[in-house]
Amino acid sequence: MGNSREEQKAADGVDESWPMIEEAVLRLFDDLAEKPDHVAIGPRLTELGWSDIEAEYPVEACELLFRAQGRSLAHTDCLDRVMLAELATLLDEPADGMVLPNLADGCTPSSGQGQVNGILQGAPRGRLLVPVSTAMGTVSVTVVDADTLTYERLDTFDSSMYWACVAGPLDGDLIDASTEWNRAISAAQRALATELVALSDRALRIAVEQISVRVQFGTPIGSLQSPRHALADAAATLEGARALLGETWRHGGPMSAQIAKAAAGRAHRAVSDAALQVCGAIGLTAEHDLHRYVARGFMIDALCGSYQQLEAVLAERLFDIHSPGRALPAIISWG
Repeated sequence: MGNSREEQKAADGVDESWPMIEEAVLRLFDDLAEKPDHVAIGPRLTELGWSDIEAEYPVEACELLFRAQGRSLAHTDCLDRVMLAELATLLDEPADGMVLPNLADGCTPSSGQGQVNGILQGAPRGRLLVPVSTAMGTVSVTVVDADTLTYERLDTFDSSMYWACVAGPLDGDLIDASTEWNRAISAAQRALATELVALSDRALRIAVEQISVRVQFGTPIGSLQSPRHALADAAATLEGARALLGETWRHGGPMSAQIAKAAAGRAHRAVSDAALQVCGAIGLTAEHDLHRYVARGFMIDALCGSYQQLEAVLAERLFDIHSPGRALPAIISWG
């Protein structure tokens, strides 16, 4: 006999209070999505008693934030919060923001050379934590004052997102942070993968709704095999990515996080291609919502390693440890 409802809740790490928390967070992000600017979400989470929620549901709470962000298209500093939490023990005082690696560098910070060089979500503010690649593949961090930096707002594919390229002197003391950085980048990849899956899910739902009501030459589009098969293939890819994401939230680990983000990015591309194909030109119009989830996903995929970059990293790692005549090691196994 299967588990009872109460046993299943216990296995999932949630209880009867979780649906109310989930509803409150989804409602909060729907409200934040109406704001045109990058939002510092800390004060709003404090109103919800977030510290107590995180203490009781440490994994589910983090996953919920990014699922809600993808669903709503809000633009907040949640990613900064997640990464800074992993690096907080290195700092005497809290930092206000996080400088991310340049998009071309994937998840590897700039080598510094006396200069800050990276991507910031939102306008520079307060104290910014800057990761720097140092000798022998290690990573150090330092804190700089945002007022000492110059920044240029990037012309992003999703015009609703505020990203800035920041530069300036790197004159603070460097603190070795290799272990903490690995945890921070893995946490970021899990979070971004969650947002990508949520974006993909919304895009797929929009496409299904569109072909369900669209009629061409007197025939409902949804009755034709071609669009149905295209969306079914995209849905299967998305469900595979969702399953991998669930594994990395449960078990953690840097390789698992990389795999989950790579799978989520590839799934978003598959869903976007299929959805735009079956929706036709209307999916690209300003009046239709589909393009918003497509554009946002392409931007999110680029942070902390795109799916192409991460797949290349994973392939190199597998072949580096591969011995001729032996099978490649399994990355994912199903129990």
